[in-house]
Amino acid sequence: MGNNGEAPSRLHMTPESTILSSDPDSLPLLPEENTLKYRMRARWYQMDRVSRLMTSLVVLILGGALIMRVFIELSNPLDYWPSLRRPNPPKHHEGTVTAHTDEQRRAAVRDAMRHAWSGYHTYAFGHDELQPVSNKPNDKWGGWGVTLIDALDTLYIMELYEEFNQGVAHAVNVDFSKAVPGYKTPFFEMIIRSLAGLLTAYEMSLDKRLLTKAQQVGDVLMPAFNTSTGIPYPRVDVNAGVAVSATSVCLAEAGTVQLEYWKLSELTGNPVYHNTAQRVVDILDKAKKPYKGLYPIWIDIDSGTLTSGQITFGAQGDSWYEYMLKQYIFSRRSHDQYRRMYEESIDSMKEKMVRRSEFDEQMYYIGDLDASATKISPKFQHLTCFVPGMLALGSKTLDRPDDLELAKKLTYTCFQMYNQTTTGLGPEYVLFRDGNNKGLLPTNLNSDFDIQDLPIADSNEKEIGFYLGSNRSYILRPETVESIMILYRITGDAMYKEWGWQIFQAIDKWTKTPAGFSAYKDVMATNSPSQLTDSMESFFLAETLKYLYLLFSPIDYYSLDEYVFNTEAHPFKI
Repeated sequence: MGNNGEAPSRLHMTPESTILSSDPDSLPLLPEENTLKYRMRARWYQMDRVSRLMTSLVVLILGGALIMRVFIELSNPLDYWPSLRRPNPPKHHEGTVTAHTDEQRRAAVRDAMRHAWSGYHTYAFGHDELQPVSNKPNDKWGGWGVTLIDALDTLYIMELYEEFNQGVAHAVNVDFSKAVPGYKTPFFEMIIRSLAGLLTAYEMSLDKRLLTKAQQVGDVLMPAFNTSTGIPYPRVDVNAGVAVSATSVCLAEAGTVQLEYWKLSELTGNPVYHNTAQRVVDILDKAKKPYKGLYPIWIDIDSGTLTSGQITFGAQGDSWYEYMLKQYIFSRRSHDQYRRMYEESIDSMKEKMVRRSEFDEQMYYIGDLDASATKISPKFQHLTCFVPGMLALGSKTLDRPDDLELAKKLTYTCFQMYNQTTTGLGPEYVLFRDGNNKGLLPTNLNSDFDIQDLPIADSNEKEIGFYLGSNRSYILRPETVESIMILYRITGDAMYKEWGWQIFQAIDKWTKTPAGFSAYKDVMATNSPSQLTDSMESFFLAETLKYLYLLFSPIDYYSLDEYVFNTEAHPFKI
């Protein structure tokens, strides 16, 4: 102690204490040295100049990032984009399933798949489809057991291995060189369902018998390409081993077989499959089009020219556009032709075909262009609801942020097609009107774009933003839940899970039968079961339930970075 009981400063220490204390930390601390500020300053000056510089840079970067984030949130609030608007309260049921966690929801979807498979296994095993009201089988696809093959990878993804093994045991004994006598096999449908289903089941299980059967399917359908141009015929007589002659084929049928044949080439080491299917892409790439990237739906097989028909991202055109992007991804972004063709299509579609509802400024849709590409039909098909998912995937892959914003807006419309009906199920299409109060009347749907004056919009149309046509059926289609799943995985917005869960609850309530799930006649009618149409398409098991299951699964489970899903939701490993 120094004079007057004050603690001495280090300057007052004796020489002996200075000599003996070789460790500075062992010296007695002064009161001010016990403060956090003092210790931090001491630590700072113990660092060399380079370390101090690097630390300063890190602090500046983090501080700048924090300030920028605050600015973005203030200038672009969460609900700024229309598609992020929270869903309107459901008009339909409260739901028969009350689970809330992802695991419970995933289990509920798995139970739905188990229920559909059990009914099929009991009443239609080995046949193409189960009719889930009458509990009868049908062979509408030629008798290959299409539901079974289409469902294999869904069973595997859902870890229903016993059911998967049941299916495999049957599939490996099917002779795909035969079909129901007199049946003409649809080339495109059996490529996306049967060939793809067997390929993905093989990739998952590595059961070589499945690859052998996949190759058999690919081979028996190859005669479709035996044309002067290489543009395929739409049907094959597999019993005779020849294609069925035709003069034209639609765009989707000719242009949505390339991924499957490419995967077959990859797995068998035979490039002929891929090279043959690629010829179609090369011909259509060079074909004359009314607008860059937009293709009329009919192709002349002998000349390879685009002849007539509307331009649509719906029926008969849809998956052609999807496959440009997906082939680019499958090529590990190495085949620039696909990227260029995809971007040309999307740029023209955004310019020529995207419209907004007259009564809901947040509701965007994609209409169809007529054969002259001068008139647009304000009709939005359920099939077209795959487009938002495609746009979101393309935005992520190609760094096109505007495409993601359009994807959000379109997904909002697709969800409202369910949310605004009495049952909560989505119709085959909805109709809009243009700024001149014109639109496509339901009675004129079969004519060539007979667009005419419409009645004055009633209060219901003004409230929901669209009106319903004459076809109000829901046939268990997957496109909306496909886009919802992709939008969730790319944006991380949990709202999409709520939308998907609401749709699943409607499906579970209104379409479920004791043996499966049935298509529904009128989404505005609640007098079930008279609305059930006794049809359960294979894509319900292959796509609808699979996309719902993946929506509630971790985003790295069958990741979009590792797999490309074909148009029937069969995941191909990249």
